[in-house]
Order: sequence, then structure tokens, then C-alpha cells
Amino acid sequence: MTPAHPPSLADLATHWQLDPGLALLALAALALYGWGVRRAGRGRGWPWTRAAAFAAGVAAALAALCSGLDGYATELLSIHMAQHLALTLVAAPLLVAGAPLALALRTLPRGGRQALARLLRSRVVALLTHPLSTWTLFVGVILASHLTGLYEAALRHPAVHAGEHLLFLATGILFWLPVLGIEPIRHRPGWVGRTLYLLLAMPAMGFVGVVLSISAHVRYPSYVAPARAMGVSALGDQHAAGALMWAGGSILAAALTAWISWSWLVREEARAVAREAYVDGAR
Repeated sequence: MTPAHPPSLADLATHWQLDPGLALLALAALALYGWGVRRAGRGRGWPWTRAAAFAAGVAAALAALCSGLDGYATELLSIHMAQHLALTLVAAPLLVAGAPLALALRTLPRGGRQALARLLRSRVVALLTHPLSTWTLFVGVILASHLTGLYEAALRHPAVHAGEHLLFLATGILFWLPVLGIEPIRHRPGWVGRTLYLLLAMPAMGFVGVVLSISAHVRYPSYVAPARAMGVSALGDQHAAGALMWAGGSILAAALTAWISWSWLVREEARAVAREAYVDGAR
């Protein structure tokens, strides 16, 4: 049933409908990761920052899929857009920063480590995780899902809607792997390449935002009736969604780009200091 007014931030935060399957999957992921962290603690240990990032990523994915962001996603396009951004630009990079595959390679029994290592060295995985492939998949999904009939189909069919969310999260994880991950994938760009990789993804998100913002008609008819019931203009909400996609996505991606660039500068400075110390010690 469509609410009589647009949701507030409190509504989005408190309107939870926890899916049992997703809850069990999240608990299983956290339990397995925690088991790995415990095993890693017996040796060199595992950085708490990566464990915190993975837990936050799981929490962000659950929030995107079970909170008011999902409950109101079929009522207002702006809410649905925020949900997509939460999956691709918040949950996905946090999960990648948690480096679950690197943890598995350190802590699995020998047979499991060998099998996982062989899989990561395979040609299929090498192709799938190549920066050109991950960038193309991410940008392609963003464009195809918002500018074709797929978006309207997702609003009308729950199975398509669930598949759309899975696609966003999966391509988001693949997109961030070459940038943030420490997983032993075959192709990983340098710091300059990573910055360009992110910067070149922004125009695609911005293009979708501009299309939605300047459109003179409602692109997704399924939003007309719910918006009217809440006393909201569906076209105005669409323009707000476009602005969110254009500005919010670009700002967050730019912030991550700046963070990566800063990390590179800090690392290079540390290397320079180490080299100077080595030279001074050799004199």
C-alpha cells in the first residue's frame, strides 16, 4: 500500500523488512569471515580495518536491500536511485576493501587454498577481472538498466527486480576489485591508471543523471500512480533522482579518487624516506 506522504529519513531508517534468505546469507558471510580472521590471528594477524570494512559492507548491502530504501524503491525513483548508489558505491567498495579472497588464501586448509588459487589464475577469471572488462561491465549495466526497458520491467516483476540488484552488487564488486582489492588478480593498474579508471566511469553516471534531469516526460510509468498518491510529482521526483545520480555519484566517486591519489602520494613519500634512510645508512 502506497503511503500518504513521501518518506522521511526516519522512515527510510526504520522501515525494515528483513528477508530471511538475505539475513542468513549475511550471517554466513560474517561467520566465515570471522572464522578466517580468527585463524589468521594465530600467525601474522589480519588488519582490523579490513575486517571492519567487510562488516560495514555487509551491513550496507543489507540496509540497501531490506531497509526503507527497498521498501520505498518502487514508490519513488529518487529512493530507488539512492538504493542503487548504496549498492554500487558504498556496499561494493567496502566488501572489496575487506579482501575476503586474500583472507581465504591465507586461512583455508591446503586443498582449499590450492583450488582457490587455481581458480584465480584461470583465464576466465583473468578476463573477468581485467580492468577493461570490469569497467565495461559496470558502465554497461548502469546505462542499460536505466536507459532501456529493463528498469520498468524490474518495477513490474519482483524476480527481475531482485536480479537487477544482484547485477548491481556483482558488477560493483568487480568494478572496485582492480582499484581497492589486494586479491591476487592478474591485472591491476598502477595508481595513475586507477585514478583514470574511476574518472572515466563518472561521465556514464553523469549521463544517466542528465537524461533523467532534463527529460520532459516520465521515463518509468510505474512511478506515476504511487507518486500521485503521495502528492508528489513523478516528473519532479525523476529530476531529483537524476540530480542524485549526477551529483551524488560523481561526488562520492571523486572522493574515492582523491583518497586513492592521496594514498599513492603517502606511499611514494614513505618509499622516498626509506630510500633516503638506506642511502644515509650505506655512507
